[in-house]
Amino acid sequence: MRSALFVCGLFIAMGATACGAEQAGPALNWEPWRHVPVQDGGRVKPLDTLAWETLRTLCNRASFSDPETGEKLNPPAWYLAIVLEWPGWDRAPAGPAPAAEHHFLQRNDKWDNAPLLRVDYLPLRESLGMPSDEKYIAPHALVQAKIRDPQTGAPASFLLWAQTLRQSEPRALSEFERRALNLAGNYWAYQSHRSGKRLALAPAPGGEAQQWLSAAELMKAKYTDATDPTGGLRRLQAKLRQVRAAYQAGSPEEFNAAADDLIAALAAIGAEAGDYPDRAVIDLEVAYNRYAPFRFGWVLTMLAFLCALLSVGTRWKGFYLGGLATFAAGLAAMAVGFGMRIAISGRAPVTNMYESVVYLALGTAVFGLVFEVIFRKGYVLAAAAAVSTLALVLADNSPAILNPSLQPLEPVLRTNFWLVTHVMTITLSYAALALALGIGNITLGCCLRRSPNERLVGSLSRFTYKALQVGVLLLATGTILGAVWADYAWGRFWGWDPKEVWALIALFGYLAVLHARYAGWVRDLGLAALSVVCFSLVVMAWYGVNYVLGAGKHSYGFGGGGQGYVFGAIGLQFLYVGASVLIASKRRSSAVPKKPRPAALRGGSSASRLDCEVPAQVS
Repeated sequence: MRSALFVCGLFIAMGATACGAEQAGPALNWEPWRHVPVQDGGRVKPLDTLAWETLRTLCNRASFSDPETGEKLNPPAWYLAIVLEWPGWDRAPAGPAPAAEHHFLQRNDKWDNAPLLRVDYLPLRESLGMPSDEKYIAPHALVQAKIRDPQTGAPASFLLWAQTLRQSEPRALSEFERRALNLAGNYWAYQSHRSGKRLALAPAPGGEAQQWLSAAELMKAKYTDATDPTGGLRRLQAKLRQVRAAYQAGSPEEFNAAADDLIAALAAIGAEAGDYPDRAVIDLEVAYNRYAPFRFGWVLTMLAFLCALLSVGTRWKGFYLGGLATFAAGLAAMAVGFGMRIAISGRAPVTNMYESVVYLALGTAVFGLVFEVIFRKGYVLAAAAAVSTLALVLADNSPAILNPSLQPLEPVLRTNFWLVTHVMTITLSYAALALALGIGNITLGCCLRRSPNERLVGSLSRFTYKALQVGVLLLATGTILGAVWADYAWGRFWGWDPKEVWALIALFGYLAVLHARYAGWVRDLGLAALSVVCFSLVVMAWYGVNYVLGAGKHSYGFGGGGQGYVFGAIGLQFLYVGASVLIASKRRSSAVPKKPRPAALRGGSSASRLDCEVPAQVS
């Protein structure tokens, strides 16, 4: 009886749900909009990418809620909502653009009053009168904001003051001024996107390559038989206006039908213009945005790291095999991500800091897996997984510093041969040296435990030495290839550019470490400590020149931000090394030898020496 009642109740609930769904009716279908090609930033991309990049730039979020309904909108839905709801579409074109924009700022809507613009810099939040714990400001609030000029001390409109900063030399700006100018730039970008100026939907008939018509032009232009002989642009304009009218009327059926007609018309006019991208490439980029293969990669490598630690602690083979399998799966996810970026961009994906960071994670995973398969030591797997996870997490969660967008190449980089041979070789050397960093940290951890396993430390030292050898070989090769490329691009092999100088310093630093180990000047602890300390030279050559010095001919790679975190991490590493050396020194000084070592062992191989001792040359 109870079973019968339960089944009846279940059917009633299912019927009620179905009725409710039927009463709710169809919803706005944003999915086809993801695949609409648009032109922005010098390349053609899906609208999905444009919306995602815009939302990330303005507020560093993956979604945004409607200020009135609270509905969570994905990037394409949010982007189209702010464009279709822009009040300026209802105004007849008259007057200069700045005056018109200011007029409609006074008639701000829900999006202008939404906390959309992210303000990360605390002094800037204080100057704008924001609460210290509030990181977002509404565009309309920023229009009304006043700021005290740091130079003159006089109060001024924030946007007008920022406008004057645009005329200044970037290197002459203070940190506060750079952050303020970046915030103002985000506001101007918001207004440009809202008004449809950045939504370039269709190639201009008879126009130059990369010349596309924006939504603003399509909505406001008055086409005639002379400017639109085929009538295609007028049909496109009518369909775009139908989409907005259906959206404003709140009719999902009409909106979805009008959207399908518009998208089909865009494809038709694009095919006529002959400057429309292949649908397969657009779909691939949408899939790349949706599935985020590098995010899958760091989740899998993190699981591999945990399994490797459990394997070392419990000696259970199941954890080891599980860690090896998940690590290989993480490596495959990274390879898929790189393959997708190559197919989308048509070039090697190592042209900016984001791509070099994820490539370092891939290279470290490759070296770690090779060493692990050959030597079957869980510690190497743990070190490689830790380094790969850290690199991928940083790349995935620092979009303001490590921009993941696919951008057109600078002219000096538009040579795939040198891009592959030089840049990928240099970055691969960083990966091998990063693996040595990870293994060196594990070795120092053994010393911190005060009861090191001498055989284990000896094995880790051999792995560290091999990783350093691979890294130095690749670094030397990449530096030489860079000199040849410099002669090809700039007419000289060497010009003492900061990038060149620091690459040479890093190479000499690691050569000194290898020489010291080969000559017997340092033992296991010394090698581990130096492999960790010397990675700061790589950080300076790789990050410091681009983000701290900001000088030289490698200007295509410059950026900013994150210096405090990077230098803090380096400081913690140095403290870790110092603590390990200090503890090993105390243990060595307090140890009482039971009997003298045989003379045959005093100058023997590194494996025969006491591990975690501090030789006189290091201490």
